[in-house]
Amino acid sequence: MNMKKFLQFCFVAAILLGCSTQYVAASDFAKGDKAEPIVLKGKTPGVFNSLAVGVGVGTTGVDFNVAMPIGRHFAIRGGVDMMPNFTFNSDLTVSTVHQGAEIEGDMSVEAGLKRTSGEVLLNYYPFKRSSFFLTAGAYFGGDQMIKVAGHTDSFVNGSVIVGDQRIPVDENGNVSGGLRVKNVRPYVGIGMGRIVPRRRVGFMWELGVQIHGTPEVYTDFGDVSSEVDAALANNDFQDIIDKVVVYPTLKFRINIRLF
Repeated sequence: MNMKKFLQFCFVAAILLGCSTQYVAASDFAKGDKAEPIVLKGKTPGVFNSLAVGVGVGTTGVDFNVAMPIGRHFAIRGGVDMMPNFTFNSDLTVSTVHQGAEIEGDMSVEAGLKRTSGEVLLNYYPFKRSSFFLTAGAYFGGDQMIKVAGHTDSFVNGSVIVGDQRIPVDENGNVSGGLRVKNVRPYVGIGMGRIVPRRRVGFMWELGVQIHGTPEVYTDFGDVSSEVDAALANNDFQDIIDKVVVYPTLKFRINIRLF
């Protein structure tokens, strides 16, 4: 045993004697071995004995989470995802029917992606010496996938026709609605990196899908269900709606183990 390893051994032994209620990670006992938890007082190694926090960016926006290990192969995590208010503005030519005649007008429209959702997920690490993982769980909240707001000075207290869709307009000429999905969305994914790092800081990436089902078109100023059903029957939106039953999730995250 060389001097470096002898000093490491003495350091770990001192911690064990002085802090018998804590878990410690001993690294480099054997060349190439990664840190493994030490069992004290008969506790199962790695069961809620560490806490990590993380921050990431991806297709769900910015996310913050906390995580704890469950044995050698599992880790549970929970967090919140916040999509910034990315917006798209456009001016549309719309029309309405008045006294049997079709009248055209202009409408300014803004579409936004802002939403906040939570997540509860379980990571499974099948290989002891690999950071590859499978993950499953659910996202909840943030059911308004896309929000659309518009205004027209041409028509009030009626409806406008956008494409083949008739959308209600309030007494001030405002249109409000969007696409809504399920409030609870199952999630599956894969990735690389440990949500509870073996070292102090770790990096991970993750790729998965939220299963939200067929989005629902809604409006705040009336009912568009009959219009949507008619549009779907005419295959106006069917090709699009059929392809957006899942939301792709790609994340890159930095995790910090607190203890």
